Amino acid sequence: MGGANESSHPDMRVNERGSEKHVLRRFTRYLYPHTPHIVAMLLSTALFVLFSTAAYWLSASFLTALFQGQLADPGSGGGLNGLLKQWTYTLLVADSPQQTLFRAALAIVAAFFGRNLFGYLQLYYISHVEQRVIKELRDHLFSHLLRQDLAFFQREHRGTLLSAVLNDVQQLNAALNKSLTKLVRDPLNAVLLLVLLFAVSWKLTLAAVVVVPAVGWTVQFLSRRIKTHAVRVQEIFARMTGHLQETLSGIRIVKAFVNEPFERDRFGQHTQDQYRSAFAQERLRRLVIPLNEVVGILIISTILYVGGELVLVRGTIPSDDFIRFLVLLFALLNPLLSMSNIFANIRVAEASGSRVFRILDTLPDVAAPVTKPKPAHFDKALTLEKVCFRYTDDTPEVLREIDLTIPRGDHIAIVGRSGSGKSTLLNLLPRFMDPTSGRIRLDNTDLREIDPLELRHLFGMVTQQVILFHDTIRANIAYGLDDMDDATIQQAARAAHAHDFITALPQGYDTVVGEQGALFSGGQRQRISIARALLRDPEIVLLDEATSALDPESEEAVNHALRTLTEGRTVVTVTHRLAAVRDAGTIIVLEEGRILDRGRHEDLLERCDVYRHLARQQHLLKPPVGGAE
Repeated sequence: MGGANESSHPDMRVNERGSEKHVLRRFTRYLYPHTPHIVAMLLSTALFVLFSTAAYWLSASFLTALFQGQLADPGSGGGLNGLLKQWTYTLLVADSPQQTLFRAALAIVAAFFGRNLFGYLQLYYISHVEQRVIKELRDHLFSHLLRQDLAFFQREHRGTLLSAVLNDVQQLNAALNKSLTKLVRDPLNAVLLLVLLFAVSWKLTLAAVVVVPAVGWTVQFLSRRIKTHAVRVQEIFARMTGHLQETLSGIRIVKAFVNEPFERDRFGQHTQDQYRSAFAQERLRRLVIPLNEVVGILIISTILYVGGELVLVRGTIPSDDFIRFLVLLFALLNPLLSMSNIFANIRVAEASGSRVFRILDTLPDVAAPVTKPKPAHFDKALTLEKVCFRYTDDTPEVLREIDLTIPRGDHIAIVGRSGSGKSTLLNLLPRFMDPTSGRIRLDNTDLREIDPLELRHLFGMVTQQVILFHDTIRANIAYGLDDMDDATIQQAARAAHAHDFITALPQGYDTVVGEQGALFSGGQRQRISIARALLRDPEIVLLDEATSALDPESEEAVNHALRTLTEGRTVVTVTHRLAAVRDAGTIIVLEEGRILDRGRHEDLLERCDVYRHLARQQHLLKPPVGGAE
């Protein structure tokens, strides 16, 4: 295998280019396919801002007409303020004050109707984008998890993965999409209102905005604290999810050991930790708007006092301009306060997004060949050459210098004490994981040069822990094969000695097996899994402790099915039960990750102390006289 491929497994291979990108910047790539909806949202937002500003401007004009009896003719005053006042005068003024007020009220209704119409449309379009992005990001994350090798799932806590797919994606998308409309709408709204405020009175406007940096500092400080708590909340949620999943999966043990109080208290501690962190986060988020509102009221109060003096005492600002200024300033508070909350949402998004993208940046150790993959032909032998394996850099080697040839059509058995590396060796053959060093060849082709998906079509696997999905028996037998007809499925079930007990069920092959096949006995579940393997018609059969958890009657029925499955095929059996492999062509004895010996049953009894010790433990060999070997 040579080169970089022979380096030891890192704890986590990460796509460095991707990890350097900012969470928010990376999130935008999921928005690109929805550009038409985003453009429609932006247009709706622009119209929303225009109608909002017009509504507030017209409201000021209505108040002026109400208190003064009529709008004053602005004449030919210059500047933006003069132009807008002239436009307003032309639009609203009628022959009588009552008609002017009616026109003003009608214009305000039209403006607010347009504001709410386009406000709804912008939320409609962004909601479409939000829900689609949630789906696509979850699909991408789930697909990425499926590409990972087995070692990844042994390193990662299951609760972390469940939380990332279900909760973190939701939090990331919700926080960002809540901010997306505001990032466009509120700054645009604020800028437009500021332009009008400067047009009405640039002196008062400068006085009002002088405290904005103080508001920004407050928001920035709170946002940093919010992100810290958001990270903590997501970590606790992951632990809580993992604990829930483990407890429900092991509910039989929990009840058998009468450990419900302990599990209840442990879960309660998780929820208590989550409550404290979530409450601290929300407390800070809720503090942002009141703090800014207090600052805003201070600004308004100051302007009321200063502006009132300019109108009433000095007469330097017309009263209608001051009314207009106050209305626009009050209108400005809403986008300013809303923008302050954006930063809090973004901090939450960064906390969730960092966990999502950390998983997406984890590259699988088992990957398709960079160059054109070679076909997966098995004509001669499967060969392991100097194969070593360790799960992480800081753990010892599980397999050491394994040299093994598995000829086509042979039955190879791998035995040894618990922890000797038997199942790990079996997992390397269909390339669930890659060796740390050494290589495995199919005929003369390195497995790394073959597409893993094509390679695994050669294998059928039956394990001790039978995995059945919460679906019908038919769907479980035909798992991964969508084009199987009922006759073929039933033929596989007959060969696996499962057809009789299936047809005896009220719903037959349409019977739902329950969670992990809980509605069936161990032997029945195993025969369904053998039928599933038979349907694939594999060239190589991998048996991992396939009968070790069964009672004698079930084991006999399963052994009948296994003989059908293994007939004429290459078989690799991993077991600690020597009685099941006495007839194997070659028996490999593993000890501490190394091949200690190999041969037939009788030969190993003669020369291999470990094998002889295992045989005596299983009553296959009488103990020596005196009890010593």
